[in-house]
Amino acid sequence: MMSRHGWWLLAAAGLTLLLLLRRVGRRVFRRWIWRQALRTRRELGFRLNPITVTRKQRLKAELLADPDLSSRVASMVTETGRDEASLLADVSLYLDEIIPNFNLITTYGFGKQLAGWALRTCYRVRIGRSAEAALNRIPRDASVVYVMNHRSNADYLLVAFLLSSRVSISYAVGEWARVWPLERLFRSFGSFFVRRRFRDPLYHAVLERYVQRAVAQGTTQGIFIEGGLSRDGRLQGPKLGLLDYMLRAGAKDLVFIPVGINYDRVVEDSNLVREALGKPRRSPLALLRRTSLWLLGLIWRGATGRFHRFGYAVANFGQPIHARAALEGVDLRALDWEARRPLLEAVADSLLRAVSTEVPIPPVAAVAWAFRNLGAEAPGRAQLRDHLLDVLAAAQERNLPLYLPRGSFQRTFEVGLRVLLLRRILVAQEGQLLLPPHKTPLLDYYAHSVEHLLGSLRLPRPKAPDPSQRRHTDRPGI
Repeated sequence: MMSRHGWWLLAAAGLTLLLLLRRVGRRVFRRWIWRQALRTRRELGFRLNPITVTRKQRLKAELLADPDLSSRVASMVTETGRDEASLLADVSLYLDEIIPNFNLITTYGFGKQLAGWALRTCYRVRIGRSAEAALNRIPRDASVVYVMNHRSNADYLLVAFLLSSRVSISYAVGEWARVWPLERLFRSFGSFFVRRRFRDPLYHAVLERYVQRAVAQGTTQGIFIEGGLSRDGRLQGPKLGLLDYMLRAGAKDLVFIPVGINYDRVVEDSNLVREALGKPRRSPLALLRRTSLWLLGLIWRGATGRFHRFGYAVANFGQPIHARAALEGVDLRALDWEARRPLLEAVADSLLRAVSTEVPIPPVAAVAWAFRNLGAEAPGRAQLRDHLLDVLAAAQERNLPLYLPRGSFQRTFEVGLRVLLLRRILVAQEGQLLLPPHKTPLLDYYAHSVEHLLGSLRLPRPKAPDPSQRRHTDRPGI
């Protein structure tokens, strides 16, 4: 039998072998990851954002040594009486929180495919219209910012997926995503986190220098001009914070591209409407339970062949807006807050108007608006259809951003009404379409998303249906 010393020697040899294999395995795995990253990068066909491919620790060290940030820290030592070491510790903490940890393979190795699968499983993903010629004329060395309305948390995936073949985009993400595994996922995609309504001036100084460095280096970014999700479906007022940082970054050529987004179904619409009505938010546990049951229901319907996609998810890309032209040559860096605020508000309003004119009118929003505009308590299908056709014809004449499935007014009516009936927002009963009272806020949510576009149309007064013809014109189903 082996002695006690022999067993100890055998255990030590086994442990040494495991440590050696671990080190060799890590080196082999890192080399494989590096080769895969180079291969993926060669296949992309476009330049990656400089700031997202910089290692996090190197970028953090460069920002800690940034002269502007150092001068802000020095002035805060005088203003607050805190010691410099304590302030620098907070700066380091904020940088760790803000700086992304971009992973090329996560983003383009399987992230793009996963995002495409998730979006196409739930929606028919479309680009409605795009100012392609003007977008192609943007100089390659320009700093580009995609300015979007915020309809859903799926906006991040939708726009990134639609742009994945031409550019990598870095988002400003709110604190809602700072939970596992979303935080690691967003960081690996090159996004940075922003604390909203956080008043610490040191934090805003750190965030400002990070954003300005990204813009000055030509990083393509995506921001939501409203600053958060719309609770009632309408466009909200613009936020100035990130816009102020970007316009004072000193970029050679800063270009804003307005993007309008809309859906036939916003996944979180019930929660948003609930908040708009002033009802208390659900607890995290209740929200997790509700979401889990909803996902299980989708999986069950898919397994039994009863799953229907949510309709269309559409994005429009408008004419680029050059910051220099919007500011008429004024350099905001030479102005204090009170002097530059009116200029910022004017630029923000112009960007919001540009985004609002690009918000698509998908089938559900069109049918919801036509139903509310019709004024009848329980119209028939034919009456709603005829009114919608008038609406669509007038909108097309005004060149509004309609999305017409298969280019057909009739198909638009069928798709929109079908989604509303499947969700029981509208109920078909005895040839009439009824709106249950508890579903009214939800229907209004979708109608409000296009109210700013369709509300100015001059339409013929809807005709009352002939009761004698109702049986022949109102079909029982679509």
